[in-house]
Amino acid sequence: MQGGQPDPTMASGSTSTTIRIRVGAVEIEVDGDIDREQLDGVLGAVRHQLPELMRDGAAPEARASAADLLARADARTFGEKAGVVAYWIEHHQGRADWRSADIVDALRDAGESAPANITDTLNQKAKKGLFEVHDRRWRLTGEGRGWVKYQLLNERESDD
Repeated sequence: MQGGQPDPTMASGSTSTTIRIRVGAVEIEVDGDIDREQLDGVLGAVRHQLPELMRDGAAPEARASAADLLARADARTFGEKAGVVAYWIEHHQGRADWRSADIVDALRDAGESAPANITDTLNQKAKKGLFEVHDRRWRLTGEGRGWVKYQLLNERESDD
């Protein structure tokens, strides 16, 4: 990486690697097959949060776990809980997209039950414009991100 831009000599496909970025008490780790778009998402999340981290040290929100967000969220249904976990994956882990199994794993890690068919749950919210999927990789839409922040997490300040 040179000057904040991806190295043009990198292959355009994905490579299996581990990326670990630590700023103060905040650490982001991405492991596995990473393509340029995912790498851009991780670096964008770091770039977005860096001024606040440098000014205040690690913000408490940056250290939140999926369980922390679920505990404070007003999420009752599997779809709402999936939204909170998706937000956590994108906002706190710096991942631009994720697989449905990532939601199930995070729910179970947080001590929550998972739906019998997470794909059906995500598809129901996708029909409402809250999630989008491409090639079995999911992400929150802008509307979905707002839904999680303002309806489920009751955040009134913008972090974008």
